[in-house]
Amino acid sequence: MLDRCLNVILTEINSYIHTKGKEGDSSDDKVIVADLASQEGVGDSTRENKIIMSLVNISKEELGSNAKQYIPQGNGYIAKNPPLTFSLYILFSNYFKSRQLLEGLGYLSMVIAFFQSKNHFTVQNTPSLQENELDNISVELIELSAQEKSSLWGYLGVKYLPSVLYKVGIIPIEDDMFVKEVSTVEDIIIQ
Repeated sequence: MLDRCLNVILTEINSYIHTKGKEGDSSDDKVIVADLASQEGVGDSTRENKIIMSLVNISKEELGSNAKQYIPQGNGYIAKNPPLTFSLYILFSNYFKSRQLLEGLGYLSMVIAFFQSKNHFTVQNTPSLQENELDNISVELIELSAQEKSSLWGYLGVKYLPSVLYKVGIIPIEDDMFVKEVSTVEDIIIQ
C-alpha cells in the first residue's frame, strides 16, 4: 500500500510538470523515486538533473479506537482488527548540476505549486486512487528548523540540497486473511 501511494503521487507530479513544462523540454520524467546516496554515500550520476523523491520516514498514526470490528455475515459475525494507519515523510530534493541549479529550482517550484493546488487527493480528483485501493491522501508541507535540516541531511549521509519535505497521510494497511468467525449470542442465562 505504501508503494502504491508513492506511485500515485509520483505519477500525478510528473503529469503536472509535463502540462506546465517549458517548450523544448524533453519528455522524460523530472521527478524520480530514489535514495539520495548509495550505501557508500556517493551520489549516482543517473539521478543528476532530476528532482529526487525520497521516503525519509514512516510513522504510525493513532486514529482513536483499536477495538476489533464486528461485521455481520450470515448467522454470525466476523471479528476483524482495525487497519494500521501510517504517514509518510517524503523529501523532494533538487539534484541538478550546479550549472543547471536554477532550472532545478524551477522544477522544485513546480512540485511546491502542485501540492499547493492539490493537497488532498480523492477518488474524484485522482481516479488512480481507486485502482490502487486508496480512498484519499492528504499532503502537508513540513517546515524544518535549521537544526532539524542539519540532522536530516546528516542522517541521510549526503550534503545539503535545496529541498522540501511533505507529510503524506493517512495510509491504511490491513489484510483480511486472519479474520475470526464469531457466532451470535442466542440466549443469556442469569443465575
